Amino acid sequence: MKKKFAVCFALVFSITTHVFAQSATDVNIKTADRLGPPLTALLKNYKPDLNADAEIISRNTQITIDENYFSNSVSYVAIHINSDEAVRDYSQISISFNSFYEDITLEFANVRTPEGDIDTIKPDATQIQSPSDENFYQDRKDLLFSLPNVRKGSIIEFQYRTKDTKKIIPNQWFDNFPMNWWEGRAAGQGVRSDAVLNTEVSITAPKKINVYSNDLTNLKIARTLQEKNGVQILTWKGKNLPKIELQDSMPRVDRRSTQLRLSTMESWQQVASWANQLAEPHVISDANLDKLITSISKTATTPEEKTKAVYKAIQEKVRYVFAHVGRGGYEPHNAFEVLTNGYGDCKDQTILAVTMLRKLGLKADAALVLTRSRGLPDMKITSVNFDHMIVHIPAQPGLAEIWMDTSGDKGLYPGFSVGLEGQPALVVNEATQSIVTIPELPASEHFVHFDLTFDKADSKNVAANFSLTLGGEFEQRLRGMWQYSRERDKSFREMISRIYSNAEVAKVTANNADDLWQSFNLTGQYTFNNVWNGGKEPLTYGFNISQLIYLFTNFRDIHKPSDRLQDYEISPGHNISAHIKFARPTPNHLATISSQGQNFDNEFFTLTQKGREENGDYVVDISLNIKGNRFTLQEYNRFYEQVHQLLDANDWTIIYRYDSNAADMASLKDATAINGKAADLIKLARLQIKIGEYDKALEAAQRAVKNEPQSAEAHYVLGLAQGYNNRLNDSEKSFAKAEELGYKI
Repeated sequence: MKKKFAVCFALVFSITTHVFAQSATDVNIKTADRLGPPLTALLKNYKPDLNADAEIISRNTQITIDENYFSNSVSYVAIHINSDEAVRDYSQISISFNSFYEDITLEFANVRTPEGDIDTIKPDATQIQSPSDENFYQDRKDLLFSLPNVRKGSIIEFQYRTKDTKKIIPNQWFDNFPMNWWEGRAAGQGVRSDAVLNTEVSITAPKKINVYSNDLTNLKIARTLQEKNGVQILTWKGKNLPKIELQDSMPRVDRRSTQLRLSTMESWQQVASWANQLAEPHVISDANLDKLITSISKTATTPEEKTKAVYKAIQEKVRYVFAHVGRGGYEPHNAFEVLTNGYGDCKDQTILAVTMLRKLGLKADAALVLTRSRGLPDMKITSVNFDHMIVHIPAQPGLAEIWMDTSGDKGLYPGFSVGLEGQPALVVNEATQSIVTIPELPASEHFVHFDLTFDKADSKNVAANFSLTLGGEFEQRLRGMWQYSRERDKSFREMISRIYSNAEVAKVTANNADDLWQSFNLTGQYTFNNVWNGGKEPLTYGFNISQLIYLFTNFRDIHKPSDRLQDYEISPGHNISAHIKFARPTPNHLATISSQGQNFDNEFFTLTQKGREENGDYVVDISLNIKGNRFTLQEYNRFYEQVHQLLDANDWTIIYRYDSNAADMASLKDATAINGKAADLIKLARLQIKIGEYDKALEAAQRAVKNEPQSAEAHYVLGLAQGYNNRLNDSEKSFAKAEELGYKI
């Protein structure tokens, strides 16, 4: 599994390259009745927007539903091409469909050149393709066709038909129709959705069939209903839909804002009941599976131990195969067959886990999920549009609620990924009445902690040991990178080097990459070459939280407010922290703070930074808490300003300078420890008085007098030390004794 949140779904808009076993002549291209007027008539009143790269002149879909709920859909699209970029993107059209449930036919495709000539698609320019990922078994296919002679100023038009061949749910119908047109960009560089001048979806169905839909009046799309002779015609029409600009960090809910969702089902209970009827017959065991369950029950006695044992067993014994949850239908294999085969997709693994958990005495159900890769569609309308299946273990005695996903490859228990957080799910059992939202982890569980200790300095170079501790989405992301990277050591050295670009990454070690219970983390060492001249020379250290921000956030690349067109979302919230120990190069070097990082506290993030001296070394602790939030374009202006203040904030700069007093102190301490001579103790006491260490000076002077009671100077220094410690009577006595022994005061 390369991305856990997309394990069961092939992106609808991806441009694919592997040709399915079907020739161009197998795709039925034929002359058909047009949905709209001839192109000449369509363009009669069309006034192109010369500033637009492309415009959808007409987007029209007409659906007919029969009494058995089978549908026949015809779609017509006409597009004006007005830039070289649009020429690249629209020269080849890709239309996704599910080959298990429907057939597709391209009825015609034409290009009107800038000179007014009509060029028709060539017979060999059309193919049915399957996704390029050979490990991804699925029924999603693409009708792909190349248009001739597309240039700036061309008008392209095409019409295609899809027809149900099987029903997902018997005697029900549902579908989604974007009122705009999404087209894959050239070379797989995302998708585009240009402005639409006229858009229409029409359904003709028996009057007895109830069709439920979401509300698109916010887009000024009007719904009308006509009824005659037992037939109803439902129509949705809109004009002048704006271009949809896709930008990083858009709110997930906005990506499908133009989606018309239609269904003949009124409640989610109908879907849950249907899914349950497919799943329950396969919750069955055999002798081999029973043997495994019995083995687990001997060592796992608590509910938590049982769930962990089931997770571990599936991770070790069943290989995940990439497949859409609906491939070949939504029906899984028998649980015992999944174990016997040693592989299964998400629905197969889920049924195996549910079977094992139930036989171990725990409540557990399958759950259909829409992952983050699908955005957050309007779930008021009932349909089967899920792209993943996981295990739901409800709260029960001895166990809190768990959402468990076994489809990850050696993922941290319970396999709960950021792709599931905050997403809609349907628990599969007869009692389910509605969609639930999978809980989001708190921001504190999505974290990066960088621990760095500068602990070795020779005459030129400085070494620093580091550890990178991870949680939540960061742990999932880096664990997956390590597991699937072909040159993992090289890749991770390069990544770590971005924190300190002037350092050499001497070594990096990945820990717990395949551990189910311990978080993945990194340890290693930097070498900073030629940064110190040794001896009595100063040594400068530095750090800025931006070194981690650049690596683990997109703050560096956010749009300028003038370029931002969409609301901005941070989800989930997360924490980035650091503990830096700047070790002194020698005991005789003392730290001075040249500059220090400041704190921030606003509605977007909180940054706290603290420095302190610890056993002669200087230590800095930093914590940046980035709050999960969505903000409008007006709020984005302040967000941008605050982010750039954060990125421009002061460094921590620590300079260690050689201190002669410290050197003398160290020398005297060594001398007095060895021989205890009064002369050395007197020198030590005088130096300690000089630098304000009065209590230590008193101790040294007392030792000097004890070792040489007849030393006049020892009594004099003792008097000084006593005076600085406010022992005035004792001080006068010591001075008197010093004079008595011949010391001239």
